[in-house]
Amino acid sequence: MSDLLIIWLVLGSIFFGFPVIYRIYMGHLSSQPWNLKTDKNYFPTVTILVPTYNEAEIIDFKLENLKKLKYPRELIQILLVDSGSQDSTLEKIEKFLRNNPSVKFKVIKETERKGKSNALNFALKHATGEIISVSDADCFLLDDVLEKSLKYLADPTIGAIVGREVILNPNRTWVTKNEALYRSLMSCIRLGESKFYSTIIFEGGFSAYKRDCLEKFDSETGCDDTGTALNVVQKNARTILIPEATFFTAFPTTWNGKITIKIRRGSQLVQIWTKCLMYLLRKSLVLPKRIAISEIFLHVFNPIIFSLLVLISFFVILQYPLLLFGIIFVLIVPTTRNLLVETVQNNVILLAAFISLILKRRFVIWQKADESRQELTRELLEQHNLI
Repeated sequence: MSDLLIIWLVLGSIFFGFPVIYRIYMGHLSSQPWNLKTDKNYFPTVTILVPTYNEAEIIDFKLENLKKLKYPRELIQILLVDSGSQDSTLEKIEKFLRNNPSVKFKVIKETERKGKSNALNFALKHATGEIISVSDADCFLLDDVLEKSLKYLADPTIGAIVGREVILNPNRTWVTKNEALYRSLMSCIRLGESKFYSTIIFEGGFSAYKRDCLEKFDSETGCDDTGTALNVVQKNARTILIPEATFFTAFPTTWNGKITIKIRRGSQLVQIWTKCLMYLLRKSLVLPKRIAISEIFLHVFNPIIFSLLVLISFFVILQYPLLLFGIIFVLIVPTTRNLLVETVQNNVILLAAFISLILKRRFVIWQKADESRQELTRELLEQHNLI
């Protein structure tokens, strides 16, 4: 056996083996009971922040969804912060409020669009709740999401919670099927991390923060959700995924639409885990090393191993052409093919994001996924009892 083949096998074992081992370990932890002091009678005041920008095609759906929330009206404040929409978003909000006088949503207007983090921080100045929640305009909540999730914030060790994303159109195309499979794997890992200590992978569909743990939403990395969760953890408070606090959204049906989302998210994740690496080297990272080192390796170092593996694979196949048949066999099986496609795609994006970070070039941070919004219909949302 040649040295080149041995190196190829070692790199392949690390690249594919480590994510599998971490997934199995976190899967085990995710099945363990919570060690928390929850309180179903915990009813704090809540402010929900909804950032908007050119949401005319879906804003009526979002407003109807928010109206359905089951929570004492005197304890809830809903702030719609608009960042200079150039379509009929504001007109539709005003019409909805006229037609629903019992709804006490408040509209806050930014004169200039500076990004989602800035919009949330602008709205935060007007928030009065003990709990600050965020929900994006294209994400829809179950009516009992506050009742199911806020009881976890009664525990004094918990600083923030995030919901679990469910794709509304998982069977539309191979793109949505692959994404649904990927999301289920990631949710299991994030739940395992939550039960061990914390997950900092937050999403804008539904999250909630204790006000005394939230100075501002992170704008340094351009990742308002995950960056903010990291800041909460650095204050020695836990941030956890609540699986029953589901929120729903549609996903692009084409590969191009998917890549737009993945590139933005990959850029954010590389920046966050690189920041964690800096904290770790300075011995100031609060997140446990078991989680931090694993995630840093997966998001920063494994993409580099991937690039080496691809390069060496070319020469190994030239020497051992029969290996090509083994690769083809793996690609024939749908499940392994889908996982391999997702793995390769995600690592290419992470590698590109890492290179961009080194070159100090950044992707556009708040760009709407128009294709996924086109999937949102009244019929689909009514089918899931969201409006």
